[in-house]
Amino acid sequence: MEFPQEVRDLFAEEMAAKFLATVDPEGKPNVALIVTLQPPPDGRKDRLIFGEFLMWKSKEYLEGNAHVAAAVVNTKLRMATLTGDFQGFEKTGPYKEALDASNLMRYNAYSGMRSAGVIDVREAYPARGAAMLGVPFDFIKARMHRAADGNGGVAVPGMVKEKFVKLTSVKALAVMGDDGYPRIHPVMAAAPAGEGAFVLQITKYNRELAQVKVPCAAALCVLTFDVKSYKVKGELAPLSSSALLFKVSEVYNAMPPLAGDLIVGVSRSIDT
Repeated sequence: MEFPQEVRDLFAEEMAAKFLATVDPEGKPNVALIVTLQPPPDGRKDRLIFGEFLMWKSKEYLEGNAHVAAAVVNTKLRMATLTGDFQGFEKTGPYKEALDASNLMRYNAYSGMRSAGVIDVREAYPARGAAMLGVPFDFIKARMHRAADGNGGVAVPGMVKEKFVKLTSVKALAVMGDDGYPRIHPVMAAAPAGEGAFVLQITKYNRELAQVKVPCAAALCVLTFDVKSYKVKGELAPLSSSALLFKVSEVYNAMPPLAGDLIVGVSRSIDT
């Protein structure tokens, strides 16, 4: 389907945070920072492309299940989400050439991308915005639940935890929909709950979170404005009508050169 011009414009912004959700072999959601997500150069209004660049698990999951979701949040906190179907990787052609020529790829300090991934948009949702002045109040509301029981999760290292609860960080929460497609819900406000959990605030721009059937498997990726990114996986649990509890079972690095590396999992702990 063709998706709205404003949503295409958001995905065209090079400095916006962009995330891709995939489905693992167990039917659980995965989410990763994919900064190269963008509209294609041929002007198609029903498609996104991205570079196969430092992708491991996401690539594996894409090849096993074509159902995806994508989200974008720009520096003004305008955001949009969509679902789609992965169509494959193209090793040559105009899509790969356009991605190779982009500023994100021309000046990166790591290896180039191998191919261009193609996503046909299935359903797009209207763009929304978070009020800059309202975000701090959402953080205060989230912190009111800091006494929530976070037992059962692994201890999140301090260097990771501080990124998730930072006022200027953007979080992308992935859960599965009833139709077998993942969904991404942008989240700004989060607070720690014990050593192994986070409180996530439900507010106007992500109000669909209130309809998610919990408990459920979930994945959460964070990006800070100083370009630090981590990912956690675990279980999303009910907390209140305006907040959810994310219990962490695995913590990953999400930035090169260690993108995809497990930092801590359910079978071991780490000295924070």
